Parts: sequence; C-alpha cells; structure tokens
Amino acid sequence: MKKKYLIKTAYGDFYALIWFDKRDKVYFVSIPTFPGVLTEARSLAEAKKYASEVVELQCLSALDEKKIIVDDTKRVHGKFARSGTFSIVA
Repeated sequence: MKKKYLIKTAYGDFYALIWFDKRDKVYFVSIPTFPGVLTEARSLAEAKKYASEVVELQCLSALDEKKIIVDDTKRVHGKFARSGTFSIVA
C-alpha cells in the first residue's frame, strides 16, 4: 500500500508516495509533483532520503531553466523573470 510522506527540502515541502514491494524486497518512491520520477531504496529511511535528493535535483533543474517552483504547501521558490514571462513547476 502506498503511503504519503511530506518531504522537506531546501526548495520546499513535497509529498512522496512510498511503498514496499514484497517481491523485489525494495521500497519504491514516486513524487507526484514530478511525474515520471521513480526511485527505489532498501529501507524506509533510505527511501525518504532518496525522495529528498530526487526533489532537490528536479528543483535545481527547473531553476536552471528559469522556472518558478511551487511546493506542495503552496510556497513559491525561484525568481520572476524581468521580461514578464515565467514558467511554473507545480
């Protein structure tokens, strides 16, 4: 069964779905804010750590592309472009 955990990062707080796969004996991690992001870990603690690392990498990539990040608690991170145009990652 998938459980939802709030993962706190330098770029805000994001929900991670973490579940244990009995067949493979690993924890899988999915970040709903970033579709397609999936990682695995050997323990729940490791899964939470990997979730944080994956979110931070995704946020760094978005910021490099001059995008604004809105975390799952609706806080905004990043700088607005002076030209009046921007992209939002939410």
